[in-house]
Amino acid sequence: MAGRIGMAAATAQRWALLAASLALAACTANDAPPRPIAIAPAPLPPAMLAPAPAPTPEPERAASAEVMWALRGGLNVAALICNDRSITDNYNQMLKSHRSLLNDAYAAEQARYRSLHGQAGAARHDAAMTRLYNGFASLPDRRRVCTMASRIVADAVTMPSDMLARSARRALSTLEPGAVQLVLSGN
Repeated sequence: MAGRIGMAAATAQRWALLAASLALAACTANDAPPRPIAIAPAPLPPAMLAPAPAPTPEPERAASAEVMWALRGGLNVAALICNDRSITDNYNQMLKSHRSLLNDAYAAEQARYRSLHGQAGAARHDAAMTRLYNGFASLPDRRRVCTMASRIVADAVTMPSDMLARSARRALSTLEPGAVQLVLSGN
């Protein structure tokens, strides 16, 4: 018990010494703190003051065959799963209106898969399309996909094929934001 009292007294003595030191430090005469110095930024050169010229918009290029064919696949799935007659009707009209564009995209995809995989190219393309279709069919927000598909396919039937080819990448991204990267990343 005597040891505890001695430790408590030593601790109290340390605190008293610290308080006395702080009080003494506060009583000493110090000069006022130095005045702050304002630091102004260096002036910008005249070239940096002028507004930057507006970027020249880059014209949209025709989508690759794989993007064009993937868009057709996504719209096909939407026509099958959305239970919306206007999507189905517009999809069928799009197939007729853009038959040449879509046939060219399909032929290019078949040729690309043959060059990459030889005789197994057709089977590999079929497997890739099955994955794509399954991906579109299993999207969690089906209502959003159906809404986007309705807009995309309605626009597609009213535009010429060259315009559809130029807008296919954007349309595919609108239908499903990650679709372009997915399509372009795998064979």
